[in-house]
Amino acid sequence: MGSDSSTTPDARRLLAALANAQARRVFAEISVGGAPGSSLSPAKLERALALLDQAGLVEAVETEGGVRYRIREHAFREALASLSSAPSASGVERFLTADGRIDRYPAREADRVEVLAWVATRVLDTGERVPERELNERLARFTGDVSMLRRYLVDSGIVSRMPDGSAYWPALKEDADGGP
Repeated sequence: MGSDSSTTPDARRLLAALANAQARRVFAEISVGGAPGSSLSPAKLERALALLDQAGLVEAVETEGGVRYRIREHAFREALASLSSAPSASGVERFLTADGRIDRYPAREADRVEVLAWVATRVLDTGERVPERELNERLARFTGDVSMLRRYLVDSGIVSRMPDGSAYWPALKEDADGGP
């Protein structure tokens, strides 16, 4: 059951090992210098030690009297270092799922307008007019509630529409008379 000390502990494995009550007990006993697993059956002790060893938390040391286990001193530091340090999402991405769908609408109006403008630039070209059905198909890529997103786009002034809802187009700043 020798530990491969060249393997950097994986944070998930480490946490999974410590989530196991028996492995946690054995880890605690090893940390205080006691004999591990005195209250466990040999099979349960072996499973707990295997979990701890695979997680990189303990290592086996051969002694004259047999095998002794010790805590790998840098296991937690190495596991933390192995975690992805990907930067947190910023801008519009904060409100999108990994596949680019709207996860939630921002509470702050400026953020909400930014998200809506982002969607509008992806579904409508400048000067383009589209029927409601086509707009709905395009908006469906971003949300399950198409009518709400369409309403938000119109209410925010980012998208204009015919009074009867038959056509939609990107709103222009000076678009106050109902047409581009």
